[in-house]
Amino acid sequence: MFHARARNCAFLASIILVCPLASCQQDNGSQPTSDTPVAAARKDADALEYVTADRRKQRLSGVEYDLNIDLQGGVDVFAGEASIRYELTGADADLTLDFAGGTVRELRINDATVPVTYNGAFLTLPAQALREGSNSVFVAYEHAFGEDGTGLHRFVDPEDHRTYLYTYLWPYYANRVFPSFDQPNLKAKITLTVTAPEDWIVVSTSTGEKHEADSGTARWQFGTTPEISTYAFSLHAGPYRIWEDTADGMPIRLMARQSLAEFVAVDEWLEITKRGLAYYGKYFDIPYAFHKYDQLIVPDFNIGAMENIAAVTFTEKYVQRQPSDRSEREDRASVILHEMAHMWFGNLVTHDWWNGLWLNESFATQMAAMAMLETTTFKDTWHGFFTNAKQAAYARDGQVTTHPIEMPIDSTNDFFTVFDAITYQKGSSVLKQLAHYTGEEGYRRGVSAYLKEFSYNTTELSDFIGHIETSTGVDLGQWTDDWLYKAGYNTLSTSIVCDSKRLQEIRITQTAPDNNPYLRTHQTEVALYSLDENRTPVTIDVITAEISRAVTVVEGTVDQPCPALVNPNFNDWTFAKLALDDQSAQVLRQSLGKLPEPLDRSMFLAALFDRAMAGDMPIADYVDQAIGLAETEDNIRVQQQISGTLIAAADMMQRLRPETDAALARLLPALEAMSLQQAGSAAGNDLKRTGLNTFLGVVASEDGLKTVGNLLDGTAQIPGIEISPDLRWRLLTILSAADAEGVDERLKLERASDPSDFGAKSALTAAAARPDPANKSAWLAELQNPETVTGLARQRAVMAGLFPASQTDWQLQSLDQVLAALPDLSETADPYFMASYASVLLTPMCRPQSVAILQAAIAEQSDRLKSTPLRFLREAHQADRECLALRSAQG
Repeated sequence: MFHARARNCAFLASIILVCPLASCQQDNGSQPTSDTPVAAARKDADALEYVTADRRKQRLSGVEYDLNIDLQGGVDVFAGEASIRYELTGADADLTLDFAGGTVRELRINDATVPVTYNGAFLTLPAQALREGSNSVFVAYEHAFGEDGTGLHRFVDPEDHRTYLYTYLWPYYANRVFPSFDQPNLKAKITLTVTAPEDWIVVSTSTGEKHEADSGTARWQFGTTPEISTYAFSLHAGPYRIWEDTADGMPIRLMARQSLAEFVAVDEWLEITKRGLAYYGKYFDIPYAFHKYDQLIVPDFNIGAMENIAAVTFTEKYVQRQPSDRSEREDRASVILHEMAHMWFGNLVTHDWWNGLWLNESFATQMAAMAMLETTTFKDTWHGFFTNAKQAAYARDGQVTTHPIEMPIDSTNDFFTVFDAITYQKGSSVLKQLAHYTGEEGYRRGVSAYLKEFSYNTTELSDFIGHIETSTGVDLGQWTDDWLYKAGYNTLSTSIVCDSKRLQEIRITQTAPDNNPYLRTHQTEVALYSLDENRTPVTIDVITAEISRAVTVVEGTVDQPCPALVNPNFNDWTFAKLALDDQSAQVLRQSLGKLPEPLDRSMFLAALFDRAMAGDMPIADYVDQAIGLAETEDNIRVQQQISGTLIAAADMMQRLRPETDAALARLLPALEAMSLQQAGSAAGNDLKRTGLNTFLGVVASEDGLKTVGNLLDGTAQIPGIEISPDLRWRLLTILSAADAEGVDERLKLERASDPSDFGAKSALTAAAARPDPANKSAWLAELQNPETVTGLARQRAVMAGLFPASQTDWQLQSLDQVLAALPDLSETADPYFMASYASVLLTPMCRPQSVAILQAAIAEQSDRLKSTPLRFLREAHQADRECLALRSAQG
C-alpha cells in the first residue's frame, strides 16, 4: 500500500498515540497476547479487536473460501454465496464471522440450516452447530456497492456512463465483499466465480477463464489462490481498456477507464514493471510467485495504491492530462515499485497483526528507492528521499501524537494510529540506516532468508530482526529498543574549537524532545568545509563517526584547518535533524548556493526552513534567501525543494496576517515574478513546471490574480506550457478563492466544456473555495449530512477547497460548526472520512480564539471521539498553538 507522497510538509497529518509510551515498548516485536477466556463476548461494532482476532487465530486453521459473486444482481447491490471450510479447535464456544453492512439470506453450518444471528457487523456461529475438526459454513448474502472507496466500490463514468468496479479491502474491508475471518494471520485459499456483463473484463488474484452464460452475461472462473490474507485478495470488473505485455514470459497487463486511456503513459509504466520484477527476483533470490501481474488505474481511490496480490490498484492521480513532469514521472515509478515490493514482503510473507504494518510499508518504501536507483533514470533518488520522505517523517515525529515505530494496535478502528509518516517514511529511514549499520549485503541475505523461511505464512518483528542478526553477526537488541520502541527524533548540532586557524576539536551534541528524551547511536559521516577567497565552501575532510552520547568528540579532526561549516550527517545516513547555530546560518546566507553537493544544499536549506518555522528567524528572511538561491540553483531536486518551502512559507504568512501584511506586500510580487520568469525561460520542461507550480502555490496579489485570469483567457501564455484542462481548474480555484469578478460564469463554462470526472470534482473544490460565510456553512452541512455530495472522493474534493490559507477568518467563523459534528460523525462515519474531515478542515488559524476553542473541544469531546478524529483534533490544536507562537517572531 502506498501513502501518497506529501511535498508540503508544513501541516502533515499524523497519528495519535493511543497507549502510554511504556506500554508500547514491548520486549519483543509482537502484539501482546490476551488471556481473556475464549468465550468472552465480542463487542457489537464494525471493527475487529486484537483480543478477538487472537482468540480466533488460536481456534482456526486450514481456512478455505469458495466464492460465487453475481455482479448483475441489481443496480445498487451485488449478490454472493460463500462456502467456507476450516479446522476448529474449541467447539464449545461461539465463533464470529465478519460481514459488515450486508443482508444475509441463508446460513448453513455443517450442512444444517441455522437461524441467522447477525448484528450488521458480524455473524455469530453458535457453538451448538460447531464441531471439533472440520467444519463448513455456507452464507447466501447481498451487499451494497461501496461509495466511499472501500469494499466493492462502484463508479459510473460521467463522460460515457460506463460502470467500473474495484475492491479496496485494506485493512478490514474484505468482509464488505464476502463473509470472512478478516484478519491478516488467518491466511486462506480462495476460489472465485463471478457473473458479470458479457462486455466486462473481470480481474482477481488468480488467472480467470471467461465462459458464456445467459444472453449478455459471462461467467468467470478463477483458479484457487495459494494461502493469502483476506485484505490482499481482490475483485475488479468493468469495461477497462487493457494493454498487454510479458515479463520474462509471464503475462503482465495494465488497465484504465476507457475515457482516461489516451492519457496513460503505457510504455513507461510497462517498462518500469518489467525492470522491477527482474530486479526484485534477483535481490530477494526468489522468483515472483503469483504467475501473472495486473495493474489497474482506478477512479475515486482512497490512497495512492494498494498491493492486491497480482492485481494492484492505483489512484488516477498518477495519470495527467498533460505531459508529465519529472516529479510526476518519479512519483509514478516509485509507487509502481513500492507496490511490487509488497508481492514478496507483505503478500508472500505477511505481518501477523496491524502492529506489524510499519515493517511491511517501510520495507516497500526502502526497496522502491533502491529499485529506482537500479532500474530507472532517477539516480538521485536518495536525495529525493531526504527532501520528501524524511521531511514528512520529521514533521510527523514532532507532533504531540507521535508514537514508536512498533506499537500495539488494539483494534482495526485504531488502524489510523499507524497509517502515517512514522510507519512509512520514518520506518524506511530507520531501515536505510540499519542497512548501513549491518552492511548492505548482509542485510540483503537476511531479508532473502526471512522471505524463504516464512513464505505463505505470517510473522512478527522478532522473525525479521533475527534473520538480520544471523546473516550479519550484529546484535540488534539495543538498536531495536532504541529505534523501534522509542518515539521521537534526535537533533545534531556542532561546536568548533580552533586555535590559530587550526582545528582543535569538533563536538557533536545530540538532543531529544523533552517528551521523548531518548538518545540513540547514529552511524554518520561528518563533513568539514572551509571558505575560499570567494566564500565558496571547500571540503576539508569527511570522517566516519559514531554518535552515541549527549556529546561526542569526533575523532581524527585535530590539526585540520578551522572549518567554517560542519555537516554532522553528511550523505544523510541517519535519522536526525540538523540544527544550525547563528554563525553557521550566517555563513549559509552567503554561501549556501556554492556548496558543491546538491544533497548538502538541500540539508542546510531544510535546516534554515526549520529555523524559520520555529521562529528562530523571520519567515520573510527565509523567503528572501530562498528566492536568491532559486535564481542560481541548477539542480532540479533543490529547485523543487525551494518551490515547496516557498509555498509553505507563503501559506504560513497568509495565516499569520495581519502581522505579516507588510512582508507579504513586499515579497508576493517578487515571488510571483521569480516563479513566472522561471516558468517562461527555464531550460527544460521540469524546471518550467516547477516555476509554474510555485506561482500557482503563492499567487495572491492583484497583478498575480490578473495574470491567472489572462492565462485562462489565452491573453497571456507561458512559452512551452500548455494550459491543460487540469491546469485550468487550478487557475479557476485560485480565482474562486479570491472571489474574482465573473468567476461564477467562468466556472459554469468550464464545467460545460469539461464533463470528465476530474472536472466534476474540481468544480466542487472551486465552488467550496468561494469566500462567503453562507457558502461555507452550506458545504459543511452537506459534508455532515450528505444529500447530494455522496461518496468520499467528492466529499474530499469539497474539503480541499473550503479553507485555503487566505480564508482563516472564514474558517474561524465556521470552527464551531466543524467541531460540533465531530462526536456524531465519529460514531457513524468511516475512518477514512474522519481522517480527511478532521485534518483538512482544522488547519491552523493562528488566533487566540481558535487555540482556545480547540483546547475546549479536546477537553469536552475526548471521551466521545474514536482514535482517528481525536488524533487529528489534538494535532490541530498543537499546530494552531505553535502557529500563534510564531507571531512574535515576525517583524
